[in-house]
Amino acid sequence: MLAGGSGLIGTRLREHLESKNYRVINLTRKAVEPGKGYFHWDPEKKVIDQEAIKQADILINLAGTSIADIRWTARQKRKIINSRIFATDLLTQTLLTTPNKITAVINASATGIYGHTDNRIIREESFLATDFLGLTCKRWEDAAANFKKSGKRLVIFRSGLVLSEDGGFLKPLLKALSFGIAPVFGSGEQYQSWIHIDDLCKMINKAIINEKIEGVYNAVGPCPLSNYNFMKLLTQLKEGNQLIIKIPAFIMKLIMGEMSALVLEGTRASSKKIEETEFTFTYPQASYALRNILHKH
Repeated sequence: MLAGGSGLIGTRLREHLESKNYRVINLTRKAVEPGKGYFHWDPEKKVIDQEAIKQADILINLAGTSIADIRWTARQKRKIINSRIFATDLLTQTLLTTPNKITAVINASATGIYGHTDNRIIREESFLATDFLGLTCKRWEDAAANFKKSGKRLVIFRSGLVLSEDGGFLKPLLKALSFGIAPVFGSGEQYQSWIHIDDLCKMINKAIINEKIEGVYNAVGPCPLSNYNFMKLLTQLKEGNQLIIKIPAFIMKLIMGEMSALVLEGTRASSKKIEETEFTFTYPQASYALRNILHKH
């Protein structure tokens, strides 16, 4: 069962799982037709079609408002937090009160939980940040911990920047490149932990199959890059004449406000723990991932 399946990751994940012959049960806020594989829910109103829970074997929870859509006003911050907590609380309570055969829950989180970490390599047991992103992720993971009350195996994936040809982090960068500009934010020294969207889907699939995978994992590629080196690589692969321009931090803060943390701060997260489960990356280096995506563009 997939909650939050309409976003960038959820859409690709559904395609990936269906290609592996999984039957995907989708939760949606939209009106649904019986027998189409979609079931209605509304986390804010605490409404969910219990038939979805009864039919599912695995629950994947990706539900949450995008953190990069609009400026972080007080209202938007509440929306970002509540969309995650309300959805997760509804799912945990439903598993406790509805007979089901679900054996495992896979819940999303993000490397933003660590905050800005300079060039230190960050493992899953590292200290957590107390800024907005850090506290949001912490509250989300604390809410997800309640899945264990119903005896479910719980896996939490803290994903880095997701690379995809369909949107996300790369979309505005590629648009800038088309105008001959390669923007580097702030010092450019901040690390960007990234993952190709297909490797993220592959990782989730492995967590479904391998019952030994449990707990928190960084869902990132093995080779994070600084913002400057990432942009330099992207321009080289585009084989264009883009001009690398450093945009000072104060300008990004004026434009984006507190949300500028998304581009000015970074985390050098380690993928060692997931690799120890014998997971192998299809795109272990940014050059492989970007070549694959740019080839499709």
